[in-house]
Amino acid sequence: MNSYKKIAIGVFALVVLWHLVVAMTNQITVCGLFLSKPADPGYGWADSGNADARFFWQITGVKWLAGIKHPEFNAETTPTQGDWKPLPGYQFTDRTKGLETHWEAGLLHSDYMAWSDEVEGKWIPVTGYRFVYQGDTFIESVWDPGKRYDDLKVISLPEKDQYKPFAGYTFLEPGQSLKVVWTPGLVNSDNPRLVAGTKEGTWKVNHTPSRRSGEVPWVVKKIAERVIIHAF
Repeated sequence: MNSYKKIAIGVFALVVLWHLVVAMTNQITVCGLFLSKPADPGYGWADSGNADARFFWQITGVKWLAGIKHPEFNAETTPTQGDWKPLPGYQFTDRTKGLETHWEAGLLHSDYMAWSDEVEGKWIPVTGYRFVYQGDTFIESVWDPGKRYDDLKVISLPEKDQYKPFAGYTFLEPGQSLKVVWTPGLVNSDNPRLVAGTKEGTWKVNHTPSRRSGEVPWVVKKIAERVIIHAF
């Protein structure tokens, strides 16, 4: 009986001593019986790269880690010690005053081809992309060729990040944006027998003779014939 009592007293003394040691350090904090974790947000265990709670005999020291989410704010650590950045979709309200953030629409996700929506936490795939879901959460954004976007009047091409305007339209700022403009007189890319009319969305018959891409124009033929006759 005395031996059990001595063991219990020894364990109790060890627990008290360990808690006192933890209380005197500013790097770790007690989070349960025999459990501890890094005291300050942004720090994790030096040997594992995370900040999960662990038993005191597993403690190996702490260090600043990139990609650690703040326990209170919508922010995560950067590789620079002490530096934070807002989570995707968020912006700092006033960085000089703290880490408070607010959701902002129209921000590009740092890991996926997606824009932040008006609704907090909701995302919209970038034009030409679609989401791959796992349950109700998207886990990837992939290129979606051949998709028509009626609001933008563009179609995604087989080549990634390449688009073409609807028939009758041309890009207003080629290579810079997807803005398009109706272009009267433009040959219909889907039906060469039509050309764009003056009014947007209207078409008229194309009276200009068309030729196949491999056909040699009449003028070129005549010039070639004269050169041959002159040569011989």
